[in-house]
Parts: sequence; C-alpha cells; structure tokens
Amino acid sequence: MANAFGESTVARWLAEQHLDHLQVLTRGAHLVVYSEEDGAKWNRIRFTHLGGQGYLLAIADHRGRWEDTPFTGSLPELLHLVATDFAWVLTDA
Repeated sequence: MANAFGESTVARWLAEQHLDHLQVLTRGAHLVVYSEEDGAKWNRIRFTHLGGQGYLLAIADHRGRWEDTPFTGSLPELLHLVATDFAWVLTDA
C-alpha cells in the first residue's frame, strides 16, 4: 500500500518544481498526480507501490485512463524520469 511518506515525497517534489497546478493523493497502493479544471480532476501520472521502495509508473491517456509503462524504480528515480522524458504530462495546459 502506498503510504504518507510516498505522498509527501511526491508533494514536496511537485512544490520544488513549481508545479502548483498539480496535486497528489493516495488511493490504495497508488499515488495519483492530477490537476483540476472547472472542478473536474484530470489524471496525469500514477505510481503503484510494488513493495519496498519500488513503484510502477503509469501515465493517463487523453481520457484519463491509465496506461502502464515498463518503468519501475524508486520514487526519486521515477520522478526524474517523468521530468526528463515525459515532461508533457506535467504541463499546465
């Protein structure tokens, strides 16, 4: 199950990156990063806890449905990957 430490890690990273339009919440084993527009939540990225320090990265499609990626790792590793290779999911569109 994803925990408060993971949520706070992602929230702190979002703040450090000045991504104030994004928020994170815990849903079971998932840490979900989303934005809000006109009261609707839009999924962006999800980290699924695999145990220990491991997570699986998923990215939402244009309808907000999750597409798993082949990428796993620690939260810092995956956050770096998202920032460098998938930065478009973080934009304030």
